Amino acid sequence: MNMNAIDFFKANEYTSTRGFVSQAQYLKDNWSWLKYSYAVAIKVRHRMKELGITQKDLAQRLECTQQHISVLLTGKTNMTLETLAKLEQALSFDLIQGVLEFGNSIPDRNAVRYLNDSSVCGPIPDGFKTSDLVDGYKPRKKKGPKSSK
Repeated sequence: MNMNAIDFFKANEYTSTRGFVSQAQYLKDNWSWLKYSYAVAIKVRHRMKELGITQKDLAQRLECTQQHISVLLTGKTNMTLETLAKLEQALSFDLIQGVLEFGNSIPDRNAVRYLNDSSVCGPIPDGFKTSDLVDGYKPRKKKGPKSSK
């Protein structure tokens, strides 16, 4: 049988119903817990690297399979409190507090309003910026006028 390229691609076309649109919808619908799951995965991976622990080592500590650890580290698993506590114990570090801080670091319009409300803490002194209170804040460099040559 003689096939041209278009016929070949049509015959081997990827027809999954779980395409980009449905994945985007899934992320949108589940972002409330996925942001924490991603944060947990990042913190656990970082801690494993600090301790020089492999997925297999962690699986032995948690008494589960390496495949289960691999799934947890994708950041797409809705973990139970029991699993989170076991991870904390196995890796000897505080996981929950850090994740809650990460999850709450997403900008909140009410917090911005609060910082700008002088009735809460009095007027802001001249030359003082609320951005000076934020750890790691670096103001963007102002771009000057473009020079024409």
